[in-house]
Amino acid sequence: MPGTHTLVNELVTKLKKRLVQRGWRVHRETALLTAELLRSVISQLKVPATNQAETLIDAVKSVGKLLVAANPVGPPSRSPSLHAILDRTPDSERAHHSSRAGDSFEGKGKSADRNAESWKLKHDVIRAVNELIEDINSCHEQIAEQSVELIHQNESLLTFGRSRTVREFLCAAKEKRRSFRVFVAEGAPKYQGHALAKDLGARGIQTTVITDSAVFAMISRVNMVVVGVHAVMANGGVIGPVGLNMVALAARKHAVPFVVVAGPHKLCPLYPQNPHVLLNEMRCPSELLQDGEFSDCMGVCNGSGNPLLNVVNPAFDYVPPELVSLFITDIGGYNPSFVHRLISDHYSADDLDLQKRTTS
Repeated sequence: MPGTHTLVNELVTKLKKRLVQRGWRVHRETALLTAELLRSVISQLKVPATNQAETLIDAVKSVGKLLVAANPVGPPSRSPSLHAILDRTPDSERAHHSSRAGDSFEGKGKSADRNAESWKLKHDVIRAVNELIEDINSCHEQIAEQSVELIHQNESLLTFGRSRTVREFLCAAKEKRRSFRVFVAEGAPKYQGHALAKDLGARGIQTTVITDSAVFAMISRVNMVVVGVHAVMANGGVIGPVGLNMVALAARKHAVPFVVVAGPHKLCPLYPQNPHVLLNEMRCPSELLQDGEFSDCMGVCNGSGNPLLNVVNPAFDYVPPELVSLFITDIGGYNPSFVHRLISDHYSADDLDLQKRTTS
């Protein structure tokens, strides 16, 4: 089995070079790779006789800092909080306190007890990580089961771009014999909405593709907006594909519910005003321009040496919580004001700032 440093460096390299790209599954794949790396780090870590829980926490936080630095936008590369996992682990509190008191053990007869306790702590934590991986794998199905409670007969819905969670959500309603229509905004510049529309049409759902600029004109005809997002922030705001804020503003203008479907791997424990949070990143202008387009004026500069023509291609939009009507998660529906409670189940307050120096 490869060493811990090798596994960490491999994932860091993939994140930096954006090699974890599998279409709309990039977020899920990144979250699974992060959780599997966490499991490997814990299983290969040599835990001392004392300070066992602290040693595990420090090891995970050190890996988390590297992953966040490699992919700072959104939560998929953030390692799950070991504090939160320990809180859900059987007998973790006893192990946590006994590890601190380990210096009081005397004699070789206690050595076997400490080794057994160390093994049990690692075993329980790894089991909790396995449950987290199972939650990530099954979240789409659990979210989709709630579709029949929100989608009613002969309604019209609107979605934006491409999302596997949205696709499964809509298809589950169709399987329950709900009859409805879906407007899909194409999601320029990558036009991922075209692929979603094709998938929905293949499932027998009446689908209409519209341009992003037509959203405001069409929003008054729909009963609900259902979208997937890149990240759910601690304040209930979301980071989504560029253009999503325009859809949210149009929905509020026409009093149309704006519903976000998101699994647990989309939760981010940070607030948008946090200085360590990057809400956006700029992508290559080639996604917007055809080969050779504007080539005759791209090199033209003004008297100060600055180019006269600039191409800006942001990847994401931030949607504030006041524009979100409802979150649909794998454990139910919640208002944006309740998001911080969901995040507290996955992250500990001690792990919000990974830049802090870990304890020795």
